[in-house]
Amino acid sequence: MEKIRQKLLAFISSPKDGILLSGIAIGVYMLLYYYSKNFGLASSWEQLGVFIAYYFVVPTVVLLLGYRLFTLPTLLGYRKHYLFIAVPLIVVLFLLQLIIAGPRRKSFFLGLAIVLLFAGAKKFARYHKLFIVLLFVMAACSLPTFFGNIYNYATASDAWRKLPDDLEQVQFKTKPNIYYIQPDGYASPANLKDANYNFDNKNFEQFLSVEGFTVYPDFRSNYNSTLLSNTSAFSMRHHYARQDIEDFWARRIIVGDNPVLHILKNNGYTTHFVTEKPYLIMNRPKLGYDTCNFTYNELPYLKDAMGLERDVFKSLKEVKPTVGPQFYFIEKMTPSHVSVFSKRGKASEKEWYLERLQKTNIWLMQVVSYIEKKDPDALIIIGADHGGFVGFDHTLQSMTLTKDPLLVKSIFGSMMAIKWGNEKAREYDGKLHTSVNLFRIIFAYLSQDKKYLNHTEANDSYVLTHSPGGLYKYINDKGEVVLQKQ
Repeated sequence: MEKIRQKLLAFISSPKDGILLSGIAIGVYMLLYYYSKNFGLASSWEQLGVFIAYYFVVPTVVLLLGYRLFTLPTLLGYRKHYLFIAVPLIVVLFLLQLIIAGPRRKSFFLGLAIVLLFAGAKKFARYHKLFIVLLFVMAACSLPTFFGNIYNYATASDAWRKLPDDLEQVQFKTKPNIYYIQPDGYASPANLKDANYNFDNKNFEQFLSVEGFTVYPDFRSNYNSTLLSNTSAFSMRHHYARQDIEDFWARRIIVGDNPVLHILKNNGYTTHFVTEKPYLIMNRPKLGYDTCNFTYNELPYLKDAMGLERDVFKSLKEVKPTVGPQFYFIEKMTPSHVSVFSKRGKASEKEWYLERLQKTNIWLMQVVSYIEKKDPDALIIIGADHGGFVGFDHTLQSMTLTKDPLLVKSIFGSMMAIKWGNEKAREYDGKLHTSVNLFRIIFAYLSQDKKYLNHTEANDSYVLTHSPGGLYKYINDKGEVVLQKQ
């Protein structure tokens, strides 16, 4: 230890200012920090190249140019002051780009950092290389998580995705255009009537009835998040909330490599992804859809792209269908769910949710009416990804083991209504209780082959809880709240 201490002291007190090493230290720390926190959002090679340029090249160039400016005779004596201030300030600016905070709070932290650094530079400028050491030490702290992510990514198994039968070779007897409209967090009709929601949705339900939809009042999701639920639905398999799914693979599966898209394309469908926000494509996965209303050139590299928004109805109208059957996955980000973080309380969250739900009803009626006028023989699915979480103060509360049956159902109970266009569908939808079996049942109906109903997944619903930690089956195949640790 004494030798290490002596080497560090010799490095800090040496006459070389270490400009290039400062830039490398900033880059190493920021790259490891970012990937240890956001690996799932930045798993493309393109993003890695941008981050290397941004976190290594930019600070190095800034430091070199500034340092050259301080070689002027009048500024020569302040070079170490410049480095004492510039190196940590660059890191602060990078970190402020990543944290979730309002402009005022960010301005406060930036101002505080500037004041402290200028004050410290007067007395401690000669120790500026201490920041280099500190950055490498902090980078080392991120190494276990970083390499853990790399290992989990490289060794993740996809055996769970293998279908138990020949469904991927299914041939449809009828090929209607299919519209899968997913209003985020839209609660099931049964949930909307319970004590948590206590909402009369009869106007919208009457609309669905008049338009020929079959409504599934107790339908629910199998998982508690958009990524986990959609991964299961488009894979037609349970993944049991494996950590690598949400961390790495969810988006690649949902919008890229999944059996639903394979089957549709094998049956001549052109596929379209129309979304309000680019939430499902933020890590730039290889797109399995033929068209998308966002391009990757529009997506920011550092932020989560949730600030970008499209008018979904307008985007749907702008899709130019090709010859042959069409599949549309239309993602609407409302009514959403109660806030992830909130201090408003249950009552305010409920009021806020129900206001958005009523606006979503109007939007859904407009979109459905448009589709039916344009495409009267279409198969239309209105299926939410999970429940609205009304009854919780915020959604993070649901990560603590929840024993209240109404709260459990608020997590999973989700809208499902389908306009089949044929009464024969009732021969196929007897097991349509959760989203994992949605597409299997639809494909069995379109192929008019009931053998595919022999391999439906269990209609269980799961949460990977934080307190106590572990995977819990919240609802079993019979729809009973069971709270069984797996």
